[in-house]
Amino acid sequence: MGVAWYPPRFRGRDRLGSTPQRFRNLPGRGILAYPGEDPVSGTFSPIHLLFFLTGLVVLLFWGLFCLTSQQERRVRAAILSGVVCLGFGGSWFGSFWLLQPPAWILASACGTVFLLAALFFLPLGRGSSLEIGEITGRVDERDVMFSREEYQPGTDRYEAYYALRPEWRDRDDRIRKQPELLEPGGKYFDPVRSANTAALFRNLEDLTPKVDGPLGEAVPEDLYLPGDGTDPAANTAVVKKLVTRLGADEVGVARLDQAFVYSHVGRGPAPWGTPITNQHDFAVIFTIEMAYPSVEQAPRIDITEETARQYLLGATISINLARQIRRLGFPARAQIAGSNYQIMLPPVAHDAGLGELGRFGYLVSRRFGARVRLGAVTTDLPLLADRPVRFGVLDFCRICRRCAENCPSGSIPGGDRQEVRGVKKWPLEVESCLHYWRYLGTDCGLCMKVCPFSHPRALVHDLVRYGISRSSFARRVSLFGEDLFYGRRYGP
Repeated sequence: MGVAWYPPRFRGRDRLGSTPQRFRNLPGRGILAYPGEDPVSGTFSPIHLLFFLTGLVVLLFWGLFCLTSQQERRVRAAILSGVVCLGFGGSWFGSFWLLQPPAWILASACGTVFLLAALFFLPLGRGSSLEIGEITGRVDERDVMFSREEYQPGTDRYEAYYALRPEWRDRDDRIRKQPELLEPGGKYFDPVRSANTAALFRNLEDLTPKVDGPLGEAVPEDLYLPGDGTDPAANTAVVKKLVTRLGADEVGVARLDQAFVYSHVGRGPAPWGTPITNQHDFAVIFTIEMAYPSVEQAPRIDITEETARQYLLGATISINLARQIRRLGFPARAQIAGSNYQIMLPPVAHDAGLGELGRFGYLVSRRFGARVRLGAVTTDLPLLADRPVRFGVLDFCRICRRCAENCPSGSIPGGDRQEVRGVKKWPLEVESCLHYWRYLGTDCGLCMKVCPFSHPRALVHDLVRYGISRSSFARRVSLFGEDLFYGRRYGP
């Protein structure tokens, strides 16, 4: 460790007779000293101690990054971070022990590290938020691509819809010619796993009649609300606790904006084409994390299995919560996949403070990034609404474009946001997206996989996310690091 002991007869001289610069002569006895140490008092000078501790913190970060990458099985990131860790440790501490630079050089090195850390974590640059102007009409669920793919030629629904929207008939017909999702003919079709996943979705469909029901009297084992149930703050605390106990990861409450309520029924058990009237005051909305290893397998069948599992869990939570609220005498309707969604979940989740909307149209959660599925219940139960949050997603998406560059169907735009129905957003080309899903036989998920926010919870990733939420400098550096350590392009 750079320590040497010289017997008294050498008098501070080495075997060639010269005095080693990194040691001091102690009269009458041997010499025992470290670089930067006072040979009389045995203490380090403050600048040497600061240099050592600064290097140790940086070295620990890179070492932790290397270990985290190994645990995540990200080989490229593990190798490169290991090289950086060894290179930094060798250069930083090697120069300290061997070259013994003067104090001003040590101070400059520490100052550079502190400056970079300050630029990374201090609030720099103004962050952007979702821009919503005057909403120009509600979305018709009949126009949603998942509804349109169900319109089969020769049926009354097919003829009625394309009489209203003749411009979409030819393109939708081309999509319908592709094998259906999870059916033979898809690139990643698996006779066993695809069939099992399809069964999960059928189970989800079986739950659609349970999304609503009559009001009833509360019984002792039902949801308990303090007092007479009119205290919004107390009600909100009880509801959020119940939803997390049922299996959700994050829960928020939003006032239900009528602009995010669909105008007409497009799918599910309700009569097709009937106007949707949902005047509930609030939406309780939650996220469920999708397992990182399954998302990493995108676009293979693994991610579709995970999608089905989490949608099924979300439906169970929503139906249970809505039932409990109705038993207390308040209207409540579960919003689940497979039924006719009465509301658009991503913008409602944004209003509830669960995350921001990314370039690919998904909600980006602060904790899990894009690796979430959503569920919701709309209700008139008095609740306390949360506020939207902002942690740098829009600003990062503007410069990132990884999802757009890796989208095999080119469905995600790579340019600037555009105004759509009064909302400034990146409009997706949903037709080409679904066409590619059918080609694969899965729900793809590459955009979810490549999103930098989708890294699992770990100290190194959390530090980067924190920097991104505050600093424009951190966003640029993080994007460079993402490309360097994980690669820019992913193949399907």
